[in-house]
Amino acid sequence: MNAWGLSAEGSARAQDLSALSDHQRAVLRCLARGLADHEIARVLAVSQRQVGAVVDEILRTLNLRDRMAAVVFAHETGLIRLPVPVSNGRCSADGGSAAF
Repeated sequence: MNAWGLSAEGSARAQDLSALSDHQRAVLRCLARGLADHEIARVLAVSQRQVGAVVDEILRTLNLRDRMAAVVFAHETGLIRLPVPVSNGRCSADGGSAAF
């Protein structure tokens, strides 16, 4: 059991991360930082509808039930590490910051 106490598979979950495209990981990273779809769309310069579609793809690919499970997954696999920095409305595909 890990710090969140939710995943039984541990390292197998980290391997699942490689099943995601760079764009999907960028969306997941933003989602895990607490951004809403319209905020993710603005940060990544895509439509809000596209963000929703990508979130659906992430959930299907990782066999996750909902967005909260995706956020937990992101934290458990190290895509996002606690403590989360103060949100400045920025996130990027490489884990750094990108301006709007």
